[in-house]
Amino acid sequence: MRFRVPDLDCAEELRLIERGLRELDGIAAIEPNYLERGLRIDYNPAQLDEGSLRRRLSEIGFHAEVLPNPTLAVVAAPAPRPALRRETWVAAVLLLLAAAGWLWSGERPAVIALAAAATLAAGVHVGRAAWRAVRLRAIDMNVLMAVAAVGAIATGHYFEAATAMLLFSLSLWLEEFSYARARNAVAALVECAPRIAHRLAGNQVVDIDPLLVSAGDLLLVRPGERIAADGRVERGRSSVNQAAITGEGLPIDKDVGDDVFAGTLNGEQALEIRATRPARESVLAHIARLVDEARSRRSPTERFVDRFARRYTPAVMFLAALVATVPYFVLRPLGLTLDPSATAWDWLYRGLVLLVIACPCALVISTPVTIVCGLYAAARCGLIVKGGQCLELAGRVRVLAFDKTGTLTTGRARVTRVVPIGEVDERRVLAIAAGLETHSEHPLARAIVTAAHERGFDRLPADNVSAVRGLGVEGLVGGTRYFVGNRRMLSERGINGVLPEESPSSEIEVLLAAQGQLLGAIYLADAPRTEVAETLHRLRAAGLGPMVMLTGDRREVANAIARPLGIDQVYTELLPQDKLAIVERLAADYGQLAMIGDGVNDAPALAAASLGVALGGEASDTALETADVVVLAGSFARLWDLFDIGRRTRRKLAENIVVSLAIKIAILLLAAAGLAGMWLAVAADVGASLLVIANGMRLLRGNRP
Repeated sequence: MRFRVPDLDCAEELRLIERGLRELDGIAAIEPNYLERGLRIDYNPAQLDEGSLRRRLSEIGFHAEVLPNPTLAVVAAPAPRPALRRETWVAAVLLLLAAAGWLWSGERPAVIALAAAATLAAGVHVGRAAWRAVRLRAIDMNVLMAVAAVGAIATGHYFEAATAMLLFSLSLWLEEFSYARARNAVAALVECAPRIAHRLAGNQVVDIDPLLVSAGDLLLVRPGERIAADGRVERGRSSVNQAAITGEGLPIDKDVGDDVFAGTLNGEQALEIRATRPARESVLAHIARLVDEARSRRSPTERFVDRFARRYTPAVMFLAALVATVPYFVLRPLGLTLDPSATAWDWLYRGLVLLVIACPCALVISTPVTIVCGLYAAARCGLIVKGGQCLELAGRVRVLAFDKTGTLTTGRARVTRVVPIGEVDERRVLAIAAGLETHSEHPLARAIVTAAHERGFDRLPADNVSAVRGLGVEGLVGGTRYFVGNRRMLSERGINGVLPEESPSSEIEVLLAAQGQLLGAIYLADAPRTEVAETLHRLRAAGLGPMVMLTGDRREVANAIARPLGIDQVYTELLPQDKLAIVERLAADYGQLAMIGDGVNDAPALAAASLGVALGGEASDTALETADVVVLAGSFARLWDLFDIGRRTRRKLAENIVVSLAIKIAILLLAAAGLAGMWLAVAADVGASLLVIANGMRLLRGNRP
């Protein structure tokens, strides 16, 4: 169940919620989304229901509203601009009146009363939140601020108390405003949910909600409209802007038979599209779910900061108690005077200032804002990164392992020649092979089917076709069992016959056999992607390497591709389990390793790598589920964006942590020396929070499609 909780803005509120829900049975996990004030609760429906969760949240002081399951429209919903609370305006007016009275007549009872009233007005919300924490037997920033304000008034620092409380109220508004800015900045990147779908029913056009589209529906997409569902073009020709899904900057021409994605923008001509899956199962909806889940998965740095904050607050509170008591009541009687002019009230006030510094807000919010901005910067480039931990890994990996076909090469191999053996001719060899390969999605299989079609050879129908992973396919054609695959497959099947001489290194060999005899060989060629060489050069210049190729092809074929690209290590003639074993060994030898493949045949290796990257423009379900990162555009050059954004994200995380701690330590030392008042401590906390939010949002600059 997903909730929107307006009061959830950092780890302190999360700890209160966790403490408050502790008594409920059946809760499996609680995941926050600070940027959108969201909360996801995984629970056992046999033990809990939505009503019980909402009631308990309300009882512990957190208003919550249920959010629907994520669609892109929900994920990208713009945040309303926050308004200053009425109490804050009242407090500001009272403080101005008190300041004017003090300048006119000095510190008189009426002026003190105005300052105290300003403190009370600004502290209404703080007091309610502090009481909520006290009821849950916890101490948070609101409790610390309330104690500090009461202590400041008790020690005669009326204006300090009023100014600090007003600044704190303003800081809450500024943080909320900054969160809204950050949310709207990232929402603008993915505002591509279709608003309406036009379903064709005979000669009628019926306007429906896109969520009601079913597989098989025929949809009309007018010029300038967004496509409502994943489908295939049945009529018309137009250019389609796919930047929102794949990150491709230029529109792509679409013709009859071409696939299109929901959420992409149609160009100048109308299209009729047959939906291939329901709208709720589209790539767009899948991306929305992945983005929503990714923002709830805390990165290693986030988890570290949360653990640090849990120890930081009590440590500073303990230090505050020491500052308030030890110098005057312990050291002074012993003749050790740190500040001869300081009274007991002065030391108490310094301790109260330290209580304000005990709030770790700037430190805690520095990580989720940075991670979310990094995730959206990647999404804008057509990179779906499944969580902050994957984004951080992209900034740490050094070793890159690549599949060959479809990754380093175009994956669109073409048949260069067909060599029949024995009594069969070229037509029959290609027709039988195409009949078997029709059932396969492998790039070489598609090339063979395409070659048969282009040469006018009708492929022969095949039955009981089964794939042998890493070897080929087998099936029945006209009642005879045929095999299409590499030399290893034929060797394991005991196929006899004179094998042709090894093909040139630039060609890939596929053999056809039946009834123990070799019938022919088909040769194909596959060229490297045009952008591979430049991208690998940029990655090496950035310090990544060594680079490894893993392929099922022969060494000669693999070396013909790897050598010009400068690949460091080449492993050939591999089955999927062989790739898995090599990835595990490389990870053990080098540490963090990224495996880049097509997400289907390479699924075991992708899952075993530290970071699995599926490079595929078709965005198959296997790729979306298996890999840690999906490159929707299928563009090899986007790998540079992935690792660049990963490194910049890690750098921003480090900068924000250092800045937050440096400001805290500086104010802490000034407060202990009596050089920082309560208002300065609050102002520094506000400034640090705004600074880390702004620095994290800088990730949204650059890396545009």
